[in-house]
Amino acid sequence: MKKLFAVLLAVVLVFAMGTVALAADTGTITINNAVAGADYEIYKMADFKPIEGETDKGIYTAVDAWRNFFTSAAAVNFFDTKVVDDKLVVSLKEGVTEVTQDLAKAAIKYAEDNTIAATETKKAAGTDVEFTGLDLGYYAIDTTTGTMCALTNTNSTFKAVEKNEKPDINKQVREDSLVVDDNPESGWQYVNDADIDQVVEYRSTITVGLGAVNYIMHDTMEAGLTFNNDVVVKLADGTVVDAADYTVVYDADSDATADDCTFEVKFDDAFIATLSKGDTFTVYYSATLNKNAKVVVDGNDNTVYLTAGENSEWETEKHTTSTYTWKIDVFKYTDGDAKTPLAGAVFQLLDKDGNAIKFSKVAGEAVPTYKVDAEGTITDITTDANGKFEIVGLDEGSYSLHEVSAPEGYNKLSKDIPVVIVSEYDNDNLTASYSFAQLDENGNVKTDGDGKIITTEPVTLEVENKTGGLFPETGGIGTTIFYIVGGLLMLAAVVVLVSKKRMATFA
Repeated sequence: MKKLFAVLLAVVLVFAMGTVALAADTGTITINNAVAGADYEIYKMADFKPIEGETDKGIYTAVDAWRNFFTSAAAVNFFDTKVVDDKLVVSLKEGVTEVTQDLAKAAIKYAEDNTIAATETKKAAGTDVEFTGLDLGYYAIDTTTGTMCALTNTNSTFKAVEKNEKPDINKQVREDSLVVDDNPESGWQYVNDADIDQVVEYRSTITVGLGAVNYIMHDTMEAGLTFNNDVVVKLADGTVVDAADYTVVYDADSDATADDCTFEVKFDDAFIATLSKGDTFTVYYSATLNKNAKVVVDGNDNTVYLTAGENSEWETEKHTTSTYTWKIDVFKYTDGDAKTPLAGAVFQLLDKDGNAIKFSKVAGEAVPTYKVDAEGTITDITTDANGKFEIVGLDEGSYSLHEVSAPEGYNKLSKDIPVVIVSEYDNDNLTASYSFAQLDENGNVKTDGDGKIITTEPVTLEVENKTGGLFPETGGIGTTIFYIVGGLLMLAAVVVLVSKKRMATFA
């Protein structure tokens, strides 16, 4: 069934009996600024017959299939009718000089409801569509884009202009580090970063065009993103749109969508018709950055576009956001400047709250590589023969490298090593980069005079282990031995002193 548009091309009709000026026996309807690929249809609603001997006057009579329309509630305020020789003669009511949007919409709906075939249909190959050689009469014009509908007479030539104002869409992703006091408008941009297993929030804002129909939002996520199937639609004032006003089409294989996108949101025309040109509404949803995420060099893209028109004649530009994730390379060594690789050192990476992060090991990598994995079973990571390992899938923020145990004969680090990842975003080019914050001796982030964090390139984190025996801990057995030996020495001294005094007495 045809979709109805939201805007009427207001046409002044010279429709009263005997007042139509004719310049020819046939007429032409020309549509300028047409949408390529759209179908344009005309429906003849009434015949025009000039009065004999009068080239500039005539009578309109309803085509049989349209008789009931001219006497319907939708048309009664616009047309006077009377039956003459079993024909329904139609004229505009006195004082009526133009038709309304509702009347034009009602005419097209009447054709749909009564399965009235179009008098002629043409597909736009360019910017103009022309219907020529038409019988003079009164016609309804419709298009599959939904943006144009008109009622007109064919007094020689009629030109209609397709408004051609399609809807638009824009897309953003939320960077959690930029959210201010839970302000719903903060943190939105075109690039962000995240941990693997972190939920990434998106919003796609649609701007309503001039009467377009069949709005469908198409969203495609790369393999590193898993759609959470959690669509919520809100109007510009924050009102949540009833879920009955749209349909989310989604399955894991993307088979149900028109172009193999991850999911589509199809909006009911009745909902769109409640909005005006320039109004906006926003689709909120999320994805989880998963174990297939690309790391450091490339972002993980999410692309959206909108189609409209009964046959999706209009397609907006595609808009993309990109989510990045980072890594830490570790090199464990000994022998100072010689930097001899040290195998067998065991580490944990702690989050800002001191919790050990879970990982799963990536198979087939030359350097042992561990990806963040909330369901992973690995927290302890051991250096290989080259003293190395990599940790991937990290968001910006504060971490600590904690040495669980050192190889035999080496001292375990007495303090954790703080690492602070700092991100920079290039929204214009959909790219991001990261660095490490410089830290003072207390592990605090260094800043310049303007409060900006001083950073260094994210080079491999080099960790030195020193050889040597460990000193006993306070309160351990080593201390006890000292106490015992010291006590025995003191006792021996007392015995010697007493013995000397006795010997002096007997001398």
